[in-house]
Amino acid sequence: MNILVVEDSPAMRQLLAITIRRRGAQVVEAGDGLQALQMLATQPFDLMFVDLNMPILDGMKLIARVRQDPALKATRICVVTTEAAQATQEQARNLGADYFLKKPIARRDVEQVLAEVFPAASG
Repeated sequence: MNILVVEDSPAMRQLLAITIRRRGAQVVEAGDGLQALQMLATQPFDLMFVDLNMPILDGMKLIARVRQDPALKATRICVVTTEAAQATQEQARNLGADYFLKKPIARRDVEQVLAEVFPAASG
C-alpha cells in the first residue's frame, strides 16, 4: 500500500498520514498538485488523497492530469475538501475521483476508504 497525500495544510496532511500509517501503508506527502505530479513521475501510488483548494495546481486540475496519464489509470483518488456542494462532487467524480470526503473528516472515514481500496489489509 503506497499512498500519496496531496494537501496544502500541514495539519491535515499530518492527520491523514498518521491515520494511514496506522494501517501499515507507506505515505508520501505533497503540499500542492505540482509536487504531487513530480512524485507520481518517480513512483507508483495505489491511492491518492487530494485536497481541491491548493496553490499552484489545484485538486481538480491534478485529478484531470492524473486521469489523462495511462500509466496512472489504476491509481484510486479520494477527494478531501471543505466544499460539499453536489456540483463539486459531481465535477470531481466526472474527472475521475473514486471517493469524496468532506472536511472535517473523521479517522473512520479515512479508514473506510482504505478498507475499500485494500480489502485484504482490513481488520
